[in-house]
Amino acid sequence: MDKLDYLSEEMVEETLKEAADTFFGQRKRIDQEMDLIARQADRLRQKAALVEKKAASLNYLLPDSESTGFFWEGLGLADSIYLSIKGRWEEAGPLPWALSKKSRYLKSISVQYDELRAAVNEYLFGRYVDHPEIKGKKVITVNLSNLKKWAEYINEQIRQVNSSSNPDDVMAFTRRMNINENSKRESIGQGLEYKYQQDLCMKPLEFDSLELLEYPEIPGDKKALAWVEKAALTIFSQKKTRVMDIMNEIQKSR
Repeated sequence: MDKLDYLSEEMVEETLKEAADTFFGQRKRIDQEMDLIARQADRLRQKAALVEKKAASLNYLLPDSESTGFFWEGLGLADSIYLSIKGRWEEAGPLPWALSKKSRYLKSISVQYDELRAAVNEYLFGRYVDHPEIKGKKVITVNLSNLKKWAEYINEQIRQVNSSSNPDDVMAFTRRMNINENSKRESIGQGLEYKYQQDLCMKPLEFDSLELLEYPEIPGDKKALAWVEKAALTIFSQKKTRVMDIMNEIQKSR
């Protein structure tokens, strides 16, 4: 092998290494992003569990399916997931204090509603908290809205990688660079077409695969809060005996 051949092979090796680094490096970075978003989805599912608990506590205060439908329908959420969440008190704590049973029931409904609204809002949009390491800096907690945007970004990166680093083209390129092997193939009539698209092209991230529920927003405007109060008073007056039983059950469990 003369010096020219040596330099030629050395250049080929460097070129192939650069092509491989680009081809596989881009995919590795995207794979890392996919791992990160999956871990963030796990964290968000913990927030979903809190939403379920808060909705269950609120529904527990509604004495029957008629009352549950009445309450959520007035908020424009008659067909929402909230109606299907089974009522249970769990760790909701004691009922708030009030002078009368009616006032206590009204206050209980209002408190559970506010806590549910806060939990849903954080799940959907997050909230700003202090940075764990940088004093004075705020960061937003994991939330559904940001994960959706992140998934769109990842899929855009995948589209770009698949179009700019077509696996078939990369494989053909490496064969063309391997002069000796290329000559052997051409001598026996083998071409340089490859069909690795199905195996090597990156698949887009299906957001539904993260299994994150889409909770509807809980309204907090004056009209909605006025309805919550009206609904609580209506339910108390129409189903007082059952409401009292529920409140007594909660008090006994504390």
